[in-house]
Amino acid sequence: MLEVTNITVRTFDLDHLDIFWELESISGEDVEAYDFFILRSTDGMAGPYGVIGGPFYNQYLFRDPNVHQLHKWRIYFYKVRVTHRESQESRDFGPAWLSAEPDRIALEIQRREGLMFKEHIGRRVLYYPALTFGQRCVHCWDRGPKGNFTGRSKNQNCPTCFDTTFVGGYATPIALYVQIDPSPKSTHLADTGEKQYVETTGRTIAYPPMKPKDMIVEAENKRWRIENPVNRTEKLRAVIRQELKLRAYPPGDIKFKVPVTIDIQSSFSPPREYSRPMTVPAVDPDKAKGSLSQPQVEIDSSRWWEG
Repeated sequence: MLEVTNITVRTFDLDHLDIFWELESISGEDVEAYDFFILRSTDGMAGPYGVIGGPFYNQYLFRDPNVHQLHKWRIYFYKVRVTHRESQESRDFGPAWLSAEPDRIALEIQRREGLMFKEHIGRRVLYYPALTFGQRCVHCWDRGPKGNFTGRSKNQNCPTCFDTTFVGGYATPIALYVQIDPSPKSTHLADTGEKQYVETTGRTIAYPPMKPKDMIVEAENKRWRIENPVNRTEKLRAVIRQELKLRAYPPGDIKFKVPVTIDIQSSFSPPREYSRPMTVPAVDPDKAKGSLSQPQVEIDSSRWWEG
């Protein structure tokens, strides 16, 4: 099977995106025996993906003209699918999107950040990217007298789009590790009654790229909306870490109707245990009388490297 490497997305035009890719040493493989396909997903790194190009062979460039880059936070994710023509065995490579390529130092920082969040400070959550592209909701997206969309939402709590105005509301969720700070509790007296606000901050690794209006779901069914702004730490324009501002959805919000499929028996805390078991040996009281020295503490570090 051919190995695809260095998938790159580039453009200097708002009307198209160019996707480039390379092949590793083929070691006797016949390139003519394989077909290439290009798959694309809008907003969601985990999909759903659809085939937009192919089959073609011995080609390492594809131009996607069906993109709308006027939305600043919309991201197009691409994969390259390699299919053996006779056996129909296929393999996907990617995803890749329009972003700055990290150098070796940035790659090492990203690796250490990922290790720190996964094994020490992060907690496993589900990340739901909000859709910015697709079919408009026919139930809440207002139509004019001629049947055309007027560009506004006419109601709330829509079970079809979950108030995103796009059918489905969110792309395929992704499980990742996020550090969420303790959230202060506050109330506000309004004309309609008392309102409860819960806002906090959080942070996570560079991938997947997040934007305002996305949603994070914790194990206790706490659902957070990512607010403005989403700050990023970068090195030579390559993202290292993302800083988030979060606001909790109130109970009864339509966002609690978004289906969640996850094993509730799985662990949501960092898998590695960072406690060192200690054992204090017994000390003879007679020998310890009048001694200023402390009893020696033996540290059992045999479990320190487990995990």
